[in-house]
Amino acid sequence: MNEHKNMDYLNVMVDLAGCPNRCRHCWLGSHKNGNISVDEFREISDQFKNWRDENGNGISELGFFSWWREPDFCDDYRELWALEQELSSPGRAQRFELLSIWRMARDESYAKWAATLGPKVCQITFFGMEGNTDWGTRRTGAFRDNLLATEQLLAAGIAPRWQLFITKKCLNELNEFVKLISDLKLVERCLLIGQKFDFFIGGMSPEGNGYELDRERLELDDLALIPEAMTRLSRNGLYLLGKPESELYVELVKTDSPPNIDTNVKSLVVNADFDVYPNVAEPTEWWRLGNLKRDGVDTIMKAYRDETTPGMRANRSMPISELTRRYGDPYSRKLYQKSDLICRFMHQWGVDYMEGNE
Repeated sequence: MNEHKNMDYLNVMVDLAGCPNRCRHCWLGSHKNGNISVDEFREISDQFKNWRDENGNGISELGFFSWWREPDFCDDYRELWALEQELSSPGRAQRFELLSIWRMARDESYAKWAATLGPKVCQITFFGMEGNTDWGTRRTGAFRDNLLATEQLLAAGIAPRWQLFITKKCLNELNEFVKLISDLKLVERCLLIGQKFDFFIGGMSPEGNGYELDRERLELDDLALIPEAMTRLSRNGLYLLGKPESELYVELVKTDSPPNIDTNVKSLVVNADFDVYPNVAEPTEWWRLGNLKRDGVDTIMKAYRDETTPGMRANRSMPISELTRRYGDPYSRKLYQKSDLICRFMHQWGVDYMEGNE
């Protein structure tokens, strides 16, 4: 057993219905939507509850979630929330600062229901104004849904938290975006419900769908095009945009420790095909633990516990310096958070591994 893997608790996220979007920044990629039934969801929970290791030990604290990419995308979302609480260990079923914006724009009762359950904040994602947000979400009407959801949230006493992914495509409309926030009086209206309007500029992880979006990633010179008013409004300023790859390269090429990406996250995900992945990195073949129907829960749990997938082994053993020499660009002015650049290297390594070039 891997000495680093604590198996006291585990969350299992099952993609019952999928997601209405295929967002270009999404590190989870574009998995197909499925239709996993409630009975199958119960069976999945039973498999993990009944699992025992070689010494007869199971997992004492389990949480089961009926969604992975889009919360409450199933029409029976209220019943599923009750079922999550029934199947999970006490206190393990949770609500997060994420809601279905798609549903909120189509179900007037949804925001009011969500307001009775948990966080009084909900995140909404933009890629600029209407054209770019629809492009980034890969769904016509996504921008309008965001604005409608903002109104629904405020009416229900929930503060909308706007995140903006800035790419080269939207640099020329950032002043218009700041004006939109002002025109909607979001700061003032959040204060009226006892909340704070939160806005931040998101950083993009170049894995999953986000790897393809890397071609639109900002470079150092682009920072001068971001309005000062937007920087002041942003919760973290421009921090999440990161530093030039050339600057990070100098540090990472001397770092001999392995990536160890999110090793403390104790979550598994089950997609529509019943493939299971550790929810620490992009759900790709080199991270895949197995298939519940073909391989069974014991094979999956042992692969997870012992970290035997190619991605998990590399995550624990491949020196960052080696990844940097292989995949880094010492002259690139593209902006990355250090952790995101390491994720890009891991993606590039995984592609090479699957193609037999590693």
